[in-house]
Amino acid sequence: MRWPETASGNGKEGARILATHLSRRTVLAWAGAGLLAASGLRPRAAETAPDAPPNIIWILADDVGPNEIGCYGHPAIRTPHIDRLAREGLLFTNAFVTTSSCSPSRSSLFTGKYPHCTGAENLHEPLPAEQAIVPELLKARGYWTANVAKCHLGGPAQAKFDRLYRAITDWETFFDERPKDKPFFLAVGFHDAHRPFDRGCVDPPYALDQITVPPYLPDTPEVREDLAGFYDEITRMDETIGRLLARCEHEGLLQNTFVMFLGDNGPPFPRAKTTLYDSGIATPLVCFWPGRLPAGQRYDGLVSAVDIAPATLEAAGLPVSGGMQGVPLWKQVEDPGQFGRRFIYAEKNWHDLDDHSRAVRDARFKYIRNAFYEKPLRPAADVAGSPSFQKMRELRDAGTLPPEVMLHFRNRRASEELYDLACDAMEFHNVAGEPAYRPVLERMRVALDQWIEETNDISPEDALPDKYDPETGEKLPE
Repeated sequence: MRWPETASGNGKEGARILATHLSRRTVLAWAGAGLLAASGLRPRAAETAPDAPPNIIWILADDVGPNEIGCYGHPAIRTPHIDRLAREGLLFTNAFVTTSSCSPSRSSLFTGKYPHCTGAENLHEPLPAEQAIVPELLKARGYWTANVAKCHLGGPAQAKFDRLYRAITDWETFFDERPKDKPFFLAVGFHDAHRPFDRGCVDPPYALDQITVPPYLPDTPEVREDLAGFYDEITRMDETIGRLLARCEHEGLLQNTFVMFLGDNGPPFPRAKTTLYDSGIATPLVCFWPGRLPAGQRYDGLVSAVDIAPATLEAAGLPVSGGMQGVPLWKQVEDPGQFGRRFIYAEKNWHDLDDHSRAVRDARFKYIRNAFYEKPLRPAADVAGSPSFQKMRELRDAGTLPPEVMLHFRNRRASEELYDLACDAMEFHNVAGEPAYRPVLERMRVALDQWIEETNDISPEDALPDKYDPETGEKLPE
């Protein structure tokens, strides 16, 4: 049995979705029909009454940004099942995580708080037991909760799930074991597409002429081969999502299930993962909820990962926890004039190497403040050891690295960075020192200062020790 594939799983379908605009009138109306009829399956009768709390499934990709998903317009990567969620659900075009580092990003997502407010802002720090997480709060509504595969919250938080499953294939066991008389919350934490890549894990694997090399990487065969392995894992993830959704449909669950797909941070390539550029913090975000969310529509306003936890609680019929710092997605979509975000905020802390940077972004401008600006921009250990970064080093040493890519190797960063995203989407040209942008710079400074004060964000005086060589990704001696 199989959640059926769309005829087009790439850019053409993505363009069609992105051409459809959200209407406030249809936010709570179900515009799609025929979901079950299209499947070719004979679904069981729905298990729950129409007013019962919905089942909730969070699907988390590892190190995947929006540009690598078909419904966001990628011309080659095959993601037909995610694309279908978008076609029959709601796609967010300007969603951002709070940090481009996996465990702090997940701690932020599950608590609805910014990383420095969770007590787990650095990589691999366990979320403190006193921090309430979504599955814990859902139990007040009778939910049975589970996590499949990657969780990365640490022992105290992970103990709050009713069940933890280690392998991604264990999602099938979850459906066999779940109590049939309770609504469920299921977090599916993929290891795809984290390094090292399992090249050739799908049939057919991607050919090098199908690869789109982003402007912040050099276009070489080595980089294309590296990206091809990344593409392969994204499609493998999508195939698993298809099987999971087919199981839900077969058991008559989809009509009362809220499904959300997103990533924890940007791709594991230089100038993406662990950076505050959009290549690091932008995330795909697709929500599917039959009868409650509009089909095939999009929301273009800014949203943050801290908005997802409160939205999930509201979907379950629970009040938003008082400590959460986000605005529920539904309020933003229904009334962007009142609840829509003017800014999103992001932060960078210790991830293999120390840094302390903060960012604020509005619909057009990005402002970044670097505490340790005397240090160059340095990649995470897995990125530093990648074929792409090692090829960049080779070209740098030969003096043939393109100027835009050479930005990665600047000896010092600016203490302040300002980018006009309307004309510089890749954030290559820092306009913080240009007189014409002085009013914008002042406005963004104020916005960041207010957030820092409101969230009690303290800048450290000294950096934490580095554990990896930023040129090779090799572990440093203790």
